[in-house]
Amino acid sequence: MDLYEAIYNRRIVRDFEDKSVSDDIIEKIIDAGLQAPTHDHLRDWEFVVIKDDKDKESVLQFIRKGVEPQLEILK
Repeated sequence: MDLYEAIYNRRIVRDFEDKSVSDDIIEKIIDAGLQAPTHDHLRDWEFVVIKDDKDKESVLQFIRKGVEPQLEILK
């Protein structure tokens, strides 16, 4: 598939299946994303992959607590 074919055939996903994604696929996706050009070749990325639903909810609660004060400032 060439670049233009990939662009013109892209799809938007709004519904997701409740299936786990293998570590191999996650690594391929991250590797593909790291191939994108960056300013001044700066790539100081860190990734956290969370698969357990309880862990996901804990992380979301942590993020919400950190964002709430900033949202209050915007109000």
